[in-house]
Amino acid sequence: MPILLLKQNRDFRNVWLGQTISYFGDLFYDLAMAWLVFDQTKSALQSGLVLIAGFLPEVLFGLFLGAFADRFNRKRMMQITDFVRALITGIFAVLIWTGSFDIWQIYVITVLMSINQVLFSAAKGAWIPVLVEENQLLTANSILATSMQMSRFVGMITGGVVVAWVGPAVSVLFNSLTFLLSALFVQFAKYIPYTQDSVTNQGNSLWGDVKEGIMWIVNQRFLFALILIGTISNIALGPTNVLPPMFIQKELHANADVLGMFDSAIALGLILGGFLTGTLSIKRIGLWFVVGLGMEGMGMILVSIAPWPLIAYAGNFLLGIGVMVASLPMGTLLQTLTPSHMRGRVNSFSSILFNMAIPFTYGGIGFLADSFGARALYAMGGLLLFLCGLIGMGISSMPKQPKVEEIAQTSHD
Repeated sequence: MPILLLKQNRDFRNVWLGQTISYFGDLFYDLAMAWLVFDQTKSALQSGLVLIAGFLPEVLFGLFLGAFADRFNRKRMMQITDFVRALITGIFAVLIWTGSFDIWQIYVITVLMSINQVLFSAAKGAWIPVLVEENQLLTANSILATSMQMSRFVGMITGGVVVAWVGPAVSVLFNSLTFLLSALFVQFAKYIPYTQDSVTNQGNSLWGDVKEGIMWIVNQRFLFALILIGTISNIALGPTNVLPPMFIQKELHANADVLGMFDSAIALGLILGGFLTGTLSIKRIGLWFVVGLGMEGMGMILVSIAPWPLIAYAGNFLLGIGVMVASLPMGTLLQTLTPSHMRGRVNSFSSILFNMAIPFTYGGIGFLADSFGARALYAMGGLLLFLCGLIGMGISSMPKQPKVEEIAQTSHD
């Protein structure tokens, strides 16, 4: 149970506390950044370009950053990147306060923050399986994900108020302080590296480490197939990120208050899905991945046929549950089956595959929706998710499917 894990595992509890505080601060930063960019430029294009600037470092350099993170003490890597981000956001807060910042500085800050976030995530994803027992890993991941969603839910309400009343400089400075608190809580967690971590990469170049990680995951056909399914499912979920305003206005003929409820419904689904996933057995992890895809598909279909807002809320709520039930088992499976010394680069490689098509997908969805409407795109996404679920069922029932217990044991030997 999640509460029991937090109560009994002091090391994981400290990492979780630091992450929860940091997630909350990120919401203030994101809102302040979005407000500043549009306020300074009055351009939606500039707002989109800043988002792309935050996304590109992972796509272009994620493999090298993941391999770099694998070479160092994961605890220290998390703390260093927390301190660097605290410094960056602190300087940014001063620039905002004095009115001496320019738009080009926002791009530089965004890229630097993204690079450090990739390094931090690679180190954290590799360290969490060491902090908890194998049968607790899914629960641990669900606790982290649920806390993030709860922080976002509360942050969406309070962050906008703070930016409006006290200004973006204070919001950015607050985020800087949360990074320092995160590093402090990480310090309280004990770090016990695997012996293999300190010797595996000796004599290899950084590029050699990258190739090793790519070849390992490509040769794990079961995992590679699931990652490809996850990539396709992310494309299918594109309408949920692009089309809600269009759907609410043109299909339901409603106002912004309905859009707020629509977004809140998926947020609540994500929170409940995180709690639910934390109670599931890791031995049935492949099944839960497929079930989650099915729930996502059902949610999108329900939205596509919704005649009234209440039905659309229910579809988005179900969609949020499905996202967590599908994504958390997938991430846990990767952590469990990946050898400890390669977790950083494998995590980065899978993340790149999951996300690399998203910018192009968003543009394509907007173009298609103008011609066919939001309902049609939601329905297409739901059907594609059902197809992913069917393919996933076939892969999960393969006679040569690797057993979590067997491969996990070899990864720790």
